[in-house]
Amino acid sequence: MTPRVLIVKLGAVGDVVHTLPALHALRQHLPAAHIGWVAHPGPASLLHGHPAIDELILLPHRPSQYPEAGGFFHLVKQLRSSAPGWDWAIDFQGLTKSGIVALLSGARERVGFAGRNSREINPLLINHRIQTTAASVIRMNMELLAPLGVPADGPAMVRYPDSIEHAEYIRQWRSSQGISGERFLFLDPFAGWQTKLWPADHWTQTARLAREKFGLRSLIFFGPNEAEAAATLATKIPDAVVAPETNLLQYVALLRQCAAAMVAADTGPMHIAASLEIPTVALFGPSNPARNGPHFTSARFVTLQDESQPCANTFARRCPYHAPGECMATLSPEMAGAALEGLLQKL
Repeated sequence: MTPRVLIVKLGAVGDVVHTLPALHALRQHLPAAHIGWVAHPGPASLLHGHPAIDELILLPHRPSQYPEAGGFFHLVKQLRSSAPGWDWAIDFQGLTKSGIVALLSGARERVGFAGRNSREINPLLINHRIQTTAASVIRMNMELLAPLGVPADGPAMVRYPDSIEHAEYIRQWRSSQGISGERFLFLDPFAGWQTKLWPADHWTQTARLAREKFGLRSLIFFGPNEAEAAATLATKIPDAVVAPETNLLQYVALLRQCAAAMVAADTGPMHIAASLEIPTVALFGPSNPARNGPHFTSARFVTLQDESQPCANTFARRCPYHAPGECMATLSPEMAGAALEGLLQKL
């Protein structure tokens, strides 16, 4: 019997990227399986057209965003309309909401985390609780597939959907900017947590170092509602280029065509870059690089963290010790430049 497996990983972008190696391992081990994925619309844009996914189900963030009257029942209908139903639901999120989705899917076997990675009332909604042993969240996710016989020690590989349309969008933008053959140091100065922000002058100094030492101009990447701030930063960096507006798969195409290296905090865009084997310097403050680092097979990265800071490894979104943007201030541009030099010398 061909198994029908539903992945429940709602977001955020970095969390979805961390789950892609588990998807790859599942598809490699069970090539005939019917695989679905439930995700929030934003992160789900990274999954549209993915060759390993047979069915993508969108879960709006709020009930008011459901496409028709009936609200949550519309989701139930979506989950249950996949005949003959789901055999397995794998909850990689470990929250009440994700556990409810797994339960509502009707899957007979619902797999999730045991211990501290299963939060709120999630343990009550899961009937296979796996005690993971890996340090990296990427490997933890792969360990959840043990009940399906999928080994957790295989390659942590990531694949993204190929899109001629998105690649052409970036090619046209490059042509319009006169940068068709150039590669850049990507800088992502933004983050969803104020504790993951690096001081603005550190970004400008890092860009100058990269220009002087490696001959790389900087490209400022930005996400939703960050275009104005990116343009402002670019005015402080000689010869900087501001990225075009992109969705996630267009960003993948942008990296493939334009990136020589990247410096960023612990964010989704950083993990995407590292998963594409782009040399990456990852700046860590409140999150733990052993757990949340981009530990993909073949990734080329260096993590920088000042463990002497009281907020290090606390996963605090707001810091009682530092002003916003100061938690990683002790990570100097010179440290980032030295890490870049080590990565680029290995190419």
